[in-house]
Amino acid sequence: MKEAIKMTRHLTLSPEAIAKIKPQLTDHTRILLSYDDGVGPYSHHGLVALQVSFQLVLINDSQPYDDYDEEIETNLQPMYIKSYSGRFLSDQMTLKLQPKYQTMVLADEGGEIDQNVEIVSERN
Repeated sequence: MKEAIKMTRHLTLSPEAIAKIKPQLTDHTRILLSYDDGVGPYSHHGLVALQVSFQLVLINDSQPYDDYDEEIETNLQPMYIKSYSGRFLSDQMTLKLQPKYQTMVLADEGGEIDQNVEIVSERN
């Protein structure tokens, strides 16, 4: 498997978002910040009404992730994206828990990118 491209993108997760994600992680979990466009084995829906939709896809570190060729630094652990999905992302992003609905919001300095980032396990 080829090495992911390291870019300068950084995602800061709020303590509340980390608390929601961390119980679902093991020592062998890889996190994909997956643009849900129907491309690849972990994207099942594709574009829904042309909305930008991201998911945190959890896979085992032994599962393939060839489509996810760019690494993003985070304050939890590295995450991987499909490099072409970077057109929706900036260099500095945040992932915060919206307390009322317990949803996670992906945002940057320009505003919200996705108001409902779900956690999806695709571990086998």
